[in-house]
Amino acid sequence: MGRTTTDAFASPEPVPAEFAEHPIVHGAFRRVGRLRLPLGLHHSPWATLYRMPDHRLFWIVRLWEVDRPVRRCVGTSTIRRFCDVNHLPELRARVEELVATAADGDASG
Repeated sequence: MGRTTTDAFASPEPVPAEFAEHPIVHGAFRRVGRLRLPLGLHHSPWATLYRMPDHRLFWIVRLWEVDRPVRRCVGTSTIRRFCDVNHLPELRARVEELVATAADGDASG
């Protein structure tokens, strides 16, 4: 089963234990990190940053579509724009921190 997060942007979405705190590597894709996007009063889905084998970055965001969550792929520029438009400098700083972590991973391996 999962556990519920206690982030500042907490939502009742469970977090599977195997994804909660450890970097996950599937094939050549590397999971860099994740954060919550405060989309609404009671809706803050996870946005997870991945690095592709060619070192490009992409985010997977779980958004509700009618009656179920659907994974959507977005670029870092979209996440940055969301932070800027909604005046979320702390979230923007966290995004930049994760992007920098991915770049550090490029340099080290």
